[in-house]
Amino acid sequence: MDNGETGITDVLGAKPAAGNARRSARDPAAPLAEDKDATGPDRTPWLKVSVLWGNLTGVPADVHMTGHYAGVAPTSAEKALDEAISGGGRHIVAERNRRGWIDARLGRITYFPTPSPPPRPAPDGAEGSAEGCAIHAAAVIGMGRMGGFTEQRAVRLYESLLGEVLGAGHMRKVATVLIGSKPGSLKLRQAARALVRGFDAALDSMGAPPGAGAAPPEVVLVEVDRLRAEKIQQALTDFAEKVPRIEVAEHLVVTPARGGTVMRTSAAAFALLELVALTRPDATEEGAAALRTVLGGIEDERLRTGVRAGLTSLAVKGISPAGLSVYTLRMKESESRPPPVNISVLRSDKGLRWAALADRAAIPEREVRVDQDLFLQLVNRLTEPSVDDAEDLPGLLSCLAVPSEFQWLLAQDAPVNLEVDRDTAIVPWEFLSAVQQETESSTPLATRIPISRNLRTEHSSVNITEEHTVGPLRALVIGDPGSSARSAALGGAREEARQVGSTLAAHGLKVRLMVGPPGTKERVKGEEAATRLGVLQALLTQRYHIVHYCGHGTFSPSEASGWIFDDGVLTGQELEQLSRPPRLVVANACYSARVEPPSAKQVLKLADEFLRAGVVHYVGAAWQLRDAQSLVFADAFYEHLFSENTSVGEAVCAARLRTYNKRGRTEDPHSWSAWAAYQHYGDPTDHFLRGTATTA
Repeated sequence: MDNGETGITDVLGAKPAAGNARRSARDPAAPLAEDKDATGPDRTPWLKVSVLWGNLTGVPADVHMTGHYAGVAPTSAEKALDEAISGGGRHIVAERNRRGWIDARLGRITYFPTPSPPPRPAPDGAEGSAEGCAIHAAAVIGMGRMGGFTEQRAVRLYESLLGEVLGAGHMRKVATVLIGSKPGSLKLRQAARALVRGFDAALDSMGAPPGAGAAPPEVVLVEVDRLRAEKIQQALTDFAEKVPRIEVAEHLVVTPARGGTVMRTSAAAFALLELVALTRPDATEEGAAALRTVLGGIEDERLRTGVRAGLTSLAVKGISPAGLSVYTLRMKESESRPPPVNISVLRSDKGLRWAALADRAAIPEREVRVDQDLFLQLVNRLTEPSVDDAEDLPGLLSCLAVPSEFQWLLAQDAPVNLEVDRDTAIVPWEFLSAVQQETESSTPLATRIPISRNLRTEHSSVNITEEHTVGPLRALVIGDPGSSARSAALGGAREEARQVGSTLAAHGLKVRLMVGPPGTKERVKGEEAATRLGVLQALLTQRYHIVHYCGHGTFSPSEASGWIFDDGVLTGQELEQLSRPPRLVVANACYSARVEPPSAKQVLKLADEFLRAGVVHYVGAAWQLRDAQSLVFADAFYEHLFSENTSVGEAVCAARLRTYNKRGRTEDPHSWSAWAAYQHYGDPTDHFLRGTATTA
């Protein structure tokens, strides 16, 4: 059974599921056999496969394709492809993923527009210019929901991928990656075996090899890390050995201009190989001297002898890069954060259903059984909590609601992106704690790493008109539009609005500042009155990249909720016609991030409408705030938002930390837990930089 590597679990995994891509008559789980019609010394391969060490977006091809999990923000190769086809800060794949436009069912392919039709790829073997490597077509192929990608599903994915290429006819060269082989999914050799089987099944449907004189189609698997590239090359060679119609290039393609890198583990592996070579009998005197110098740095004689013996043993076995794995610990002083951990937490009949995709572990779905009434009690006590509850209950939230296998993910120095539905959005997940590492002196998790959300909802519209503008970024800043007749005037909100307006203007944004209701006497030059009609006119008829609101907010499960103005409340109903959503909305007001579960009476909240309209980032508060904490948060957020190499999620995290540190010794619960009230909906790794002005 395929050299003994196919087991009963592989066969069981071949059971078809609803929504899966079509399967050919050949069973992908069956062992690979030689194709009698393609044997012979003069046979022509039906498909060429090569492995290239480099960057996916730097390889010339007719189409560039990566895998895509349902609802998961682009990372790794998918993110690189997204950046290559997007302009400035506007990310096409990420935005369409957020809006639910990508069909992520297994084997379904979604194409994306490229900025302009580039010239054709450079000929094989030619270096090509930067223009020659431009992307003609970009696509992602659905992998289903994260946590359920098996080897047999990978077979069907690859069958669909090649079937699309063969059916299109004009796509002769495809650049992709070994989809499903990253940590968190399949092992590398499992993915390679699935690729060969899937491609073989797709070639079955061709019925005949390419016509005389016709070049077979080519699939280029691109891997940015050298050691992984070597392993992929070896794995494909092994599994394609008995499939003559699939020709795997004999050697790894190494082209300096294609952007390959050497990770720490790769560097260690190749260094070890060189040391092994120096222990062979045929090593030069210079090499032997170099080895003595290296080993001389090991002071312990017993250890030094053991290292030499180990290297000699490896030399006798004749190891190669493809057969070597080296593991290193992540350095805490790393200048950049690791890729985000994408976690889905949705309500189930028995409790909470979790799934996760991380770059460090394969974690299937898990269900946490929890009494709904008991869990709701905990959620209510952590929503606008007392000082005691804010200190005592976060650990219980993590232990009660988070699967034990998932808790260690929260202990990593990585952003956390939570996919929530309307039932789980009401949970103050910002109170999550790293159970395995928490100490009494540590700051809360959400002040150390970015924690953001994505709302999964059928309410989101797909009819969103995107507008491309040229010129400076534009911001609408609204401060304290309510009146003393409704409540006391918010001097802090007016100060915040002016300070935010000044900060944004200093970063090159064109700011429209609306402060105080009509009749306000202390209006500064350049300000205008903040009226409900005026703000609505600005939002519906003009395009603002940033909208910042600071003032009173109101929330009710069954009544109109939103931003308070002198003449009423601006609610979600007024924003139903919003077709040109801002890129970033910061609602620094009480209850501005509250989203009601389906069981509540459906009165759409302002946050719902902004999310429905398609804002890229929404930052709001889940409960009441004090002026002092709101000002601290806003000041820190915008200070970091425009800092070099700082993402929106990191800006929110930094603002939470400063708000947490400024809480003082107060017994006021609103001041004590204000840092946790702030919720961020959006990709925590996305950047909002000045360069987005021409494309937002």
